[in-house]
Amino acid sequence: MASIERINAYTPAEFSAAFGKVYEHSAWIAERAFAQRPFASDTALLLALWGVVQSASPQEQLALLNAHPELAGKEAQTGTLTDASTHEQSVAGLGTLDASQRAQLSELNRQYLARFGFPFIICARLNSRDAIFGILRARLTNSRDQELQNALTQVGQIARLRLLDILAEP
Repeated sequence: MASIERINAYTPAEFSAAFGKVYEHSAWIAERAFAQRPFASDTALLLALWGVVQSASPQEQLALLNAHPELAGKEAQTGTLTDASTHEQSVAGLGTLDASQRAQLSELNRQYLARFGFPFIICARLNSRDAIFGILRARLTNSRDQELQNALTQVGQIARLRLLDILAEP
């Protein structure tokens, strides 16, 4: 990927093309972060993107959460996940669920969505399949406010890893 100096020289379209996919189906975050150039470092770029999320309205934050796919859900089954999500779910072993596990995860996802109003989000790359099942069950007992914060924290972890991947590209 380009140096921070080159990134600082990107046009709005180049910046959005490069970093719009850091947050799932939410290029608006990169579009807003663009205005904060010049970035002193890769970390400053990450913090600018995260700052946009943190300063977004509650409705925008909820839209960001709802832009995330259900784990091993219909998008995964129909092959319509983003490349990043496909990779992340695969790393966690969610692509090899048997029918019973898939049904169980589907039911847990349904319960979570009904309880909180947004999909269960976890940084799959940092968790095993078994851990994801356990964490999902545990988080079902939280309050909605706790889960909003948990979900946004997980989105931040996902975005950090995606940004590092983009910056590491040759």
